[in-house]
Amino acid sequence: MVERYDSDKIKELVFKIYQGYGFTDDQAHKVAETLIYTDLHGIQSHGVQRMFMYDHFITNGKIRVQSRPEIVKETPVSAVVDANFGLGQLNGIYSMDLAIKKAKESGIGIVTTRHSGHYGIAGYYANMAAEQGLIGMSSCNSRPAMLPTFSMQAFVGTNPIAFAMPANPHNYIFDAATTTVPQGKVEVYRKLGKDLPALWVAKDGQTPVYDHNDNETLDKTRDPKAYVGLAPLGGVTEETGGHKGFGLAVMVEVFTSILSMGDTSAEISAEDTSVGPAQSFIAIDPSIFGDKDAIIEKFSDYLQQIRELPAVPGKTIYVAGDKEALAYDDRKTNGIIIDDHTLEEVTDIAKRLGIDYEQYVK
Repeated sequence: MVERYDSDKIKELVFKIYQGYGFTDDQAHKVAETLIYTDLHGIQSHGVQRMFMYDHFITNGKIRVQSRPEIVKETPVSAVVDANFGLGQLNGIYSMDLAIKKAKESGIGIVTTRHSGHYGIAGYYANMAAEQGLIGMSSCNSRPAMLPTFSMQAFVGTNPIAFAMPANPHNYIFDAATTTVPQGKVEVYRKLGKDLPALWVAKDGQTPVYDHNDNETLDKTRDPKAYVGLAPLGGVTEETGGHKGFGLAVMVEVFTSILSMGDTSAEISAEDTSVGPAQSFIAIDPSIFGDKDAIIEKFSDYLQQIRELPAVPGKTIYVAGDKEALAYDDRKTNGIIIDDHTLEEVTDIAKRLGIDYEQYVK
């Protein structure tokens, strides 16, 4: 069951929880901002739903509250940051701020960060650049989840790629895992007791989970654990383009773990506290190509032309960022959506930390 909750109240509760862990007020505010931003934009898989996982990592030492990111190599347009296993959201904000600073000074900034933590949605960091008139990109590797094409073992992470650019009436923000869906979405379906849609997962290296007695709804399973890995974007076969999602995931590894000399997806595990995700952050000033305002106006016109194309009857054509903008308007007015299981996880954390949570969830 899901309910609506006031986003400001839940944000305050998240702030209190991260204060309780020992983060500074500024750090706790930044974490609460990123998580509630995610839920406000309708991305339920990566908002407060993730707090249970972060709590586990904080309590087992995989996330180190007192750690701070540090620059270990730097040029005018690039940097390598060692996050020292701090909280991913704080590392991400630090690293994208650095990329933005370099882009404003030199036209482009590229930062690759190692020994970090799960940083939520990649689009948040790409949009940090767009909010300052820049083009932004961000990506992250993760523990093994994806089945490389024809592999029977998960080896590559979900490895999302995000791109954001200023536009009217709102920024264009594309954010997608290179698997068919992110792991967090499987977790949400598990909590809600929902079947997994077709082609999300595979039970061996080449067969999507398929119920041959239910061809109307195609491939589904009532047990989200009954698979060996997530399918690449495009599915598990070359015929459907699965090798393309796999190739994009490897590209993410280059920009995250390889260039930073951090840990590849294959080296990351949930329990090993000596390894952690790697991330990349890119900011580009459109002014290095011409008149910034004219470029943004041309892009905005292009997106509007797409929206106005003839649509399938009963359907609406959206470009990346449209649905999120609609979700924001709805959730800011009517509250963010939290399922009962997630709410229980969050309130249990609050109780353990001695936080009076009831005033925030009514």
